[in-house]
Amino acid sequence: MSMNSTQADYWINHLRLKPHPEGGYYNEVFRSEQQVTRKGESQLKNSCTSIHYLLQNADFSSFHKLQSDEIWYFHVGSPLHIHILRPDGQYERKELSINETGSLSVIIEAGAWFAAEIPTRRGFSLSSCVVAPGFEFSEFELGEKDKLIDRYPAHTEIIDRLCLK
Repeated sequence: MSMNSTQADYWINHLRLKPHPEGGYYNEVFRSEQQVTRKGESQLKNSCTSIHYLLQNADFSSFHKLQSDEIWYFHVGSPLHIHILRPDGQYERKELSINETGSLSVIIEAGAWFAAEIPTRRGFSLSSCVVAPGFEFSEFELGEKDKLIDRYPAHTEIIDRLCLK
């Protein structure tokens, strides 16, 4: 067992992480009791939620989108590449890391499709994700490869590689 594998196992156990439907491991650590509504809506929602999230080796966070903004924060481990497909058709890759080429936080706006991976496919990466208004699985949409390729044909390779279905 490698040192990185041992460290990943430590964090998975220490933070009580469990498998996430999009890939990787997570644990919700905060759900605000403050309630808000989205503009033009009447349904009350938690103002924000926060999770710890871990990817290791070839694990990836499959393309998905939320109805809320999400901010990722880097903690420890390997850099992450976050791939963002915007509603206007634009693609952007951001690096979440302590490296000069990266940022300690990455913002994904509501409605964008996004996926994350460790580009070297070795090691692990531990981050936190804050969603505002708060995350609800009912507002989580896992990307379908064929539909995303139809919408973003210039990015077929990345979609094909980072879609679970």
